[in-house]
Parts: sequence; structure tokens; C-alpha cells
Amino acid sequence: MPAMKNRSHGFTLMELMVTLAIAAIILGIAAPSFSQFLRNNRLTSAANDLLTAIQNARTEAIKRQQSVSICPTANPTAVEPTCAGGDFSSWIMFVDPNNDCRRAVGGAETLLKAGGPAANGVVSRANPLGVCISFAATGFLQPQAVTGQVTANRILYCDSRGLAPIAGTQSAGRGIYVTNTGRSRVARETTGGGIDQIDTWGIACP
Repeated sequence: MPAMKNRSHGFTLMELMVTLAIAAIILGIAAPSFSQFLRNNRLTSAANDLLTAIQNARTEAIKRQQSVSICPTANPTAVEPTCAGGDFSSWIMFVDPNNDCRRAVGGAETLLKAGGPAANGVVSRANPLGVCISFAATGFLQPQAVTGQVTANRILYCDSRGLAPIAGTQSAGRGIYVTNTGRSRVARETTGGGIDQIDTWGIACP
């Protein structure tokens, strides 16, 4: 009986071209969705990091029975970061006994946590003149001891899409609202009214 020859078959040129064409179509459909996913993830990460810090600051103020503040900083990775004017793209949380939201290096104003900078393309804005988030020993949000310095109770994170709705009534931007009692949460609504409707906060973003 004659031996059978094994014959291997590869792709023909036509089959390869069809496969590449199908792959290109799939990538063309998936790429924009993946890009949106990455942008949304950057915003969520920035907002959640600050929200967690705000909740921790409130807990620390109650536990230590003294003021704890969160302020923007220009040098979050420094050995001794300090407060600076600007947005909350980078921030520090520290013990603030005199409630002036101006961290003095050393002494009693212990650094508790630092965050940022936010990912490329993510910008942050606070309510007009709001420069600091500060909690009293009661856990309540408190006004600043420095005259003319306003407590920030609304902070937005957004990108070039601004606050345009992208999923029903939810915006691309993420807003953080801190109540007078110290409770905080992330909001994305653009309709319905109330404190959760972030496009009525009067904050331009970006």
C-alpha cells in the first residue's frame, strides 16, 4: 500500500486579505470605545482618590479631636509638601490645629496623605475662591480662620468633554460635594435639580 503524503495548507493571499480587513473593521469599532473607557477611568480615579481623602480627613479630625485640612499643592511628592494656590489636581491632607490651611513644615501640622498629580488631560476646578477643605473635631465642615479664604465644598474633575452628558443624564465630569455635616459623595447628574446637578454649580470645567 503506497504511503500517504501529509500536505499542509496555509492561508491563501485572498484569505489573508479578508482576515486583515475584518480585523481592521473590528479595531475601528473598538478603538473609540476603548479610548472613552480610558478617559472615564482617569476621571473616576482622580475623583475617587480625593473623595477617599476627604472621608479619611473627617475621620482623622474626629479621632484626633483637632482640625484636619486638605489643600491643593504644587509638590505632592516632596518630602515636606506645602499648600499652594490652584486646583485640586494635586493635594495634601494634614493636621491643621490653627485652621489656616497653610501647612507649616514640621511641628504639629503632620502630613497624613498626599495625592496627585491627576492624569494627563484631567483638570480640576473648585467652587469660586474655594481653596481648602477643612474638618472640625466634630467632623463638620468648617470655615477657614483666615479672612477671605473660602472653604471648598464643590470640586469638579473633567477633561476636554466638559460636563456634556455621555450616558443619559450623567456627565463626563465628576463632581465631589461636601455637606456642612461633613458627608461627601461623587455626583455626575446634569438634570433633576438639587445639589447633585453639577452643571448648576457655577464652575467652568475645563
